[in-house]
Amino acid sequence: MGDGRGQQSAPAWLMDFTSNAAETFVTAYYAAADSPQRTQLLPSLYLPTSSIAWNGNPISGAAQFAQLLDAQPGSQHEIQSFDCHPLGTMNASDRRDAPSLLLIVSGTVAHYTPESLATNASSAPKSATTPASAAASKRKFDADAPLSTHPRVFSQSFVLVNGNGSNAEGGVPFVWTQSRSASKGKSSSTDTDGQKTVARYFIQADALRFVG
Repeated sequence: MGDGRGQQSAPAWLMDFTSNAAETFVTAYYAAADSPQRTQLLPSLYLPTSSIAWNGNPISGAAQFAQLLDAQPGSQHEIQSFDCHPLGTMNASDRRDAPSLLLIVSGTVAHYTPESLATNASSAPKSATTPASAAASKRKFDADAPLSTHPRVFSQSFVLVNGNGSNAEGGVPFVWTQSRSASKGKSSSTDTDGQKTVARYFIQADALRFVG
C-alpha cells in the first residue's frame, strides 16, 4: 500500500486476501467473545506468549487472559468498522505463505451482570439465545438500566500471525479462493485464478481500549 513516498501499492490479490481474512477473523473472534463458552473459545485464538493489553492493563499470555474472561460479565459486541493491512511483503511466487496482519476494529460493546439481569432482564444482550443482528434490532436504550449494561465504544488492535503447519491447536482457520476480479488486469502472468491459500491465524498481540 503506497504512502506517497515511492512505495508500490499491494497487488490486487493480496488486498483481496487481506480483506477476506480480516472479515473471517472478525466474525469468528466476536462470536466467540459473546458466546457463553467464551472462556474456552477465546483463549484458543491466542498464543501462550501473546502480548495483551486490556484497557491499559497488561496481561501475560492466554492462561491469564482466560482468568480475566472468567471474571467478566457476558457481552454483546456490535462491530462498526475494521481496517486490515498485511505486515511485510509477499511475492506472487511465495504467496502460499500467508502474511501476518495488522487489524484494527471499532464498535460498541454492552455487558450484563447477574444483578442487572435480576433488576432489568430486558437490558441484557440477547447473544446467548438469538443472532447478533436480531438482538441489535430489538435492543433499545433504557435510561433506567444499570450503567454497566449501556453500550461502550471500543477500539481493538490485533497483530495476527499464521500458525498453519505448526503443532498449535486453535486459531481461526481461513481458506481463500482468489476472486476472478483480483486475477484480472494488472496481476502477473504467474497468477492462477482460483488458487487457494490456507492459513490459521493466531493473535500475537491484542490491545483493547474503551473510548470515552
